[in-house]
Amino acid sequence: MHGSYSYPLVALSIVVAVLASHAALQLIRQVALAPSRATSLGWLVGGAVAMGLGVWAMHFIGMLAYESPASVTYAPGLTALSVLIAMLASGLALWVNTLPRLTPMLLMTSGTIMGGGIATMHYTGMAAMQMHMPYRYDPLLFAVSIVVAVVAATAALWLGGFFLRQRRPNRIYQALAAGAMGFAIAGMHYIGMAAMEMMPLTTPIISPAGVGMNSGQNLWLALAIAIATLAVLGLALLAISAEQRMRRSRHYRSRLDGLLEYRTRELRHERDQVAVMLDSIDEGVISLDREGHIQHINPIAAELCGWDPSLARGRPWARILQLRHEGTLQSVASQLEGVLQRGEVVHMSSQTLLVARDGSECAVELKASPVRRRSGDVEGAVLVFRDISYRQAMIRRLNFQAHHDSLTGLHNRTAFDDSLTAALADGGFHQLLYLDLDFFKVVNDTCGHAAGDTVLRELSALMRAHVRETDVLARLGGDEFAVLLYRCSREQAIERAEALCAAVSAYRYYDEGRPFQLGVSIGVAPVESGVQASEVLRQADGACYMAKQSGRNQVHAYHDGDAGFERAQREVQWLPLLHEALENDRFTLYIQPIRSLSDATSKPYYEVLLRYVNDAGEHLAPAHFMATAERFGLMPEIDIWVVTQALQVLESDDGRIESDAVLAINLSGQSMGDLRMRDQLAALVTQSSVMPQRLCFEITETAAISNLAQAREFIYSMRRLGCSFALDDFGSGMSSFAYLKELPVNQLKIDGAFVRNLTRDSLDAAIVSAICGICAQMGIITVAEYVERLELIPALELIGVDFVQGYGIGRPHPIGAPLISITPRNNGPAASLQG
Repeated sequence: MHGSYSYPLVALSIVVAVLASHAALQLIRQVALAPSRATSLGWLVGGAVAMGLGVWAMHFIGMLAYESPASVTYAPGLTALSVLIAMLASGLALWVNTLPRLTPMLLMTSGTIMGGGIATMHYTGMAAMQMHMPYRYDPLLFAVSIVVAVVAATAALWLGGFFLRQRRPNRIYQALAAGAMGFAIAGMHYIGMAAMEMMPLTTPIISPAGVGMNSGQNLWLALAIAIATLAVLGLALLAISAEQRMRRSRHYRSRLDGLLEYRTRELRHERDQVAVMLDSIDEGVISLDREGHIQHINPIAAELCGWDPSLARGRPWARILQLRHEGTLQSVASQLEGVLQRGEVVHMSSQTLLVARDGSECAVELKASPVRRRSGDVEGAVLVFRDISYRQAMIRRLNFQAHHDSLTGLHNRTAFDDSLTAALADGGFHQLLYLDLDFFKVVNDTCGHAAGDTVLRELSALMRAHVRETDVLARLGGDEFAVLLYRCSREQAIERAEALCAAVSAYRYYDEGRPFQLGVSIGVAPVESGVQASEVLRQADGACYMAKQSGRNQVHAYHDGDAGFERAQREVQWLPLLHEALENDRFTLYIQPIRSLSDATSKPYYEVLLRYVNDAGEHLAPAHFMATAERFGLMPEIDIWVVTQALQVLESDDGRIESDAVLAINLSGQSMGDLRMRDQLAALVTQSSVMPQRLCFEITETAAISNLAQAREFIYSMRRLGCSFALDDFGSGMSSFAYLKELPVNQLKIDGAFVRNLTRDSLDAAIVSAICGICAQMGIITVAEYVERLELIPALELIGVDFVQGYGIGRPHPIGAPLISITPRNNGPAASLQG
């Protein structure tokens, strides 16, 4: 195309193209994001007009920028048609981006159609130019212009979709994209203009009817069109900005409304949760307003107060929650006034009663806390309380159990110790009775523990009836009781003790028609200031022991210098020593030989004797501690210890004793009556590798006769294992040959009282001879004890005694030590030095 261009108008056309591209990108986003179909359609039509007008204006200003040597006119119809084509192509671009998904195929198709439309708009506009010379188009540039139009349209569509997917598109990127699109559209136009080739004619042609303009007119027309177009685009952009602001405002308002609705739901949910929680907890909860009126009361609180929740709301709290002091029954409502008036936290943890509407009462524990505004002012209060009646009852019950015996209901040892300590501190003169039931073990062992419990309960009630209400009667344990007599003289205490003895002695317990009589031994001791409680108990316990030693069912009053009491106390002092000896093996074994008179080849035979080793290394005989062991029931444990150690000696075969030796071991009367001990003894014998025939158990005549049935059963059970038995000290008690028929013993040990003076007293000799004769007839082996003089041996051998034992034969010595020989004397040592 021959001619020149007005560069200001070219620049103006490019500016219009860039602004139109920017508006297009904004309009694409606005159409796609319209909240409704009607709005979207409105933006689509308006946007198509503004965008199409902008694209057409760029095209028309570009044509006006061309300065042709020939006059140019424009056909109005084609010009208007080009405007319409531009608007339709713009509408297509806007519509495509309203689709849910812009696929590559759809993008290419839409870009081709839109590009074709822009090219059509351009060449239609070009066709509207009417000049006096013919023209034609360069095919290559024509094709290039169309390709540029399609590429520009496709890019515009893709960029529109790209920015549409972004929540907040980058303004710089949008500006660059608008610039690129504007230059592409302008490039397409000027390439199309370049494709047009003018062919001048030799003869002038009359210009057809149209709008003809010179260069000055072109400039003003271009400016007018640019101004109008820019005004339209500006208005479109202003409308877009206003709509965006409105959309953001709606968005923010929607988010705010959503947030408010969410928080409202959350608060409502939390309120409901709090209400459910308050209604579900096991504590009463009442919320108050500033004036003290009830705003909320949960079911527990309503139940405890005896009010319907709907009736309680709005009433003053003091009308609903009536609180009284447990002791005085006075109202304690004033204590809660500080919660609302001064913002204090009030606790009522004990001695508070809640009086319900129907007058019923329950113990409560209450806490009242103020509710404050952000400013710190009190706007109400919350009262939380719980029913502690059950807990209070349990505390009272536990307190009772802590100070009372569960079986008898009497005071227990703890309560008695507290009372005794208080009595010693008050400066008064009181007396203490220490009671130990006699023959209670007979009932317990014969009739069972249930019967024993019944006896204890009945005797407790009996004794309670014989003491004053001000006195303290307590069960110290087992069958031991104590009475603390306040403001009582020694004579009055003895009189009351004797009355208790008479009452207990008159009591009978019947089991299947069999009557059982019991007694009680009572020790009396003064309770005076300046004396320790333990000392008073020691004195009363010792006096009780003396009463038992005096024949049971007796009263013994402690007094200074009481020899029997001092002896009893020495026995008590041995108790911890014996326990420690059993735990730490402070005992040791001695043996004393027993020699056969009839068989010189018989196996070695020894009696096992016990010694206690004190801290000085001295070995003390049982005479020092046997009374204590019997008094406190330790003999079964000691017997088991001795048997265990003796079996270990025989099993070890380490030369301390002959490998075929036979050992005689003493058993106490307590052991024979202890079924558990019998089982232990049988287990020791059966589990040991020692032949049972190497063991002979000795029981005293007195112990055997005191419980003949038990002794006979015990002897039979051990003999079945292979052990032998000897009846010790025969003749020292209520000797009767009839007992020998009842007791299946293998040996009989004649008491030393008949042996010691046998050669000097014909009566002793006759008694020993009679015993030996009877035993020979029964097949029982005889052993003479206390053989301390050599001249006794021929006499005993002549009488027919089988074995002899005593200092004249061999002295007791530790196992493993050599036998100590002594020079026989006419007078033997004291009996306490033996076994």
